[in-house]
Amino acid sequence: MTRGKIIYINDDSLVYSSCEFNGDMHPDRYGEDILERFQNGLLQEYKDYERFVEKFNRKYFGYDAELIRECFGYSNRTIDISNNWTDYLYIINNSSVEWKIETKEGKECLPSHAMGIVRYQGVIRVELQKRKDAEKINILTKREFSDILDRLREASDLKEQVDRLFRNSRENIENDFYNSAALQISHEHLVVFLLKQIMRDKYDYIDYFIYELDYGRKYEEGMITEADGRNIDIHTPELLYDFILEVGNV
Repeated sequence: MTRGKIIYINDDSLVYSSCEFNGDMHPDRYGEDILERFQNGLLQEYKDYERFVEKFNRKYFGYDAELIRECFGYSNRTIDISNNWTDYLYIINNSSVEWKIETKEGKECLPSHAMGIVRYQGVIRVELQKRKDAEKINILTKREFSDILDRLREASDLKEQVDRLFRNSRENIENDFYNSAALQISHEHLVVFLLKQIMRDKYDYIDYFIYELDYGRKYEEGMITEADGRNIDIHTPELLYDFILEVGNV
């Protein structure tokens, strides 16, 4: 059985390792999932790595043991594989500095935002991200996306409050208000349309979040699940953003 581990170096140069996955961890088999995820720039933060390892385990192995542990002893920014006997290591350097990989033959460089693929005590290749961050794939950052949805929610809440105040009014101001409200509604739909286009939301999750879940406020556990029944939580803009990226819409 071909074994493998997924190792992650975060921006604070902390090192994390998955458990050893036992079976088909060759780069042309299950390792292909790791490579694709990395190259597409979808392992930008530790929580991206954590979610990916959990999903990877559910998809291929189903282990109940602890999946990730923090590793220590890397103060010199070097990972020593000279005594490694795991078939493949996928070492992701998401820090802003270069690291070294100590092999049986000497040290090899692992650049910032690169992944080294290790076979026993040697590095067989180093991969770079095709798309390093949200700006390079022409989508919004998570902060921008969340801010837009928060502002839309606030505008929608304000409209409902004013609606209640003027619903029974017969004054002329009512007509002016409803003209403004209609304009606001048209702007909302335009913003939502643009959000969906920018985020490549081909499955209409943004529509669902806004109009069915009332910006996540009507979300209940079990409304959206994985194929295996596992719950998918999208009750905040940040979680929705992560989910849209995770399902591969971009």
